[in-house]
Amino acid sequence: MVVFTAPTRPALIAGIAAMAAACAVLFTLLALAVALPKSLLTFVLITLALGLALFIGWAGWHTYALTHTSYAIDRNAFVIRYGPIRQVIPMGEVQRVIAGSDIAPDMRLLRLPLPGWWIGRGEHPALGKIDLFSTLPLERQIIIVTQAGAYGVSPASMEDFVEAFRVRFQMGPTQLVQPARLQPAFMKWSIWKSPITLGLIVAPIVLNALVFAVSFALFPSLPEQIALHFDASGAPDRFGSPAQIFGPGLIGLGLLIVNLALGAVIYRGERLAAYLIWGGSSGIQLALLVATLTLAFSQL
Repeated sequence: MVVFTAPTRPALIAGIAAMAAACAVLFTLLALAVALPKSLLTFVLITLALGLALFIGWAGWHTYALTHTSYAIDRNAFVIRYGPIRQVIPMGEVQRVIAGSDIAPDMRLLRLPLPGWWIGRGEHPALGKIDLFSTLPLERQIIIVTQAGAYGVSPASMEDFVEAFRVRFQMGPTQLVQPARLQPAFMKWSIWKSPITLGLIVAPIVLNALVFAVSFALFPSLPEQIALHFDASGAPDRFGSPAQIFGPGLIGLGLLIVNLALGAVIYRGERLAAYLIWGGSSGIQLALLVATLTLAFSQL
């Protein structure tokens, strides 16, 4: 088996630069959230910061994968390595090898516009879906066309790659290889393929975010001391600071983390129980949203 590496330096530099820029913006947003008076803007700033944190994690994963991209060829299979992922393509299913420049004008690809980041799934009117595992522009890629789909790759030495591929392809396979996509276990969890499951997970997260959004929006209108409890006649008998408005949201966040983790642990063995836990978590968040609204409007 012969292995060809992809030129990874541009992808590495672009990935680090993107993450550094995102970190700078993230810390700026957090500094503003702390410095500015608490309001709905504070919630927006924190939400944007969390979104950037997710982007940094995503970019870090792909930066690692791009800098560990290679292509292995033998008589039986062509294997694309993209970080921890292995795409196994039987040589017996390869139909032809073409230059990326031949299809570039008609190729449609939604990608992050970073140098060296030619990854994702494109679409071509003649070839259909094309999975790209490349660090070079389409014009400098090689397209492997198979019965099941097409793959864009960018070996550092294109001429040597094409020659090695041609020789092994003409020799023919010595054994049958099944097409496969080998990836980390967490990427194969059935949880990612179930709309019901994803909905039950996302719903309490959105509701908890709504609790915080309402809390931040109402905070500026609260008095310096808010009533936390009322006696039998309806008169307030216990007071606290306006920051108490964030109590339900914080309680909900703690319960959300516990419920999501517990549901994930038992999901494979007790799917119905996991659904009940996640569904119940949405009910809890709704109750806390009502509590937040009640606490705020009781001060008016």
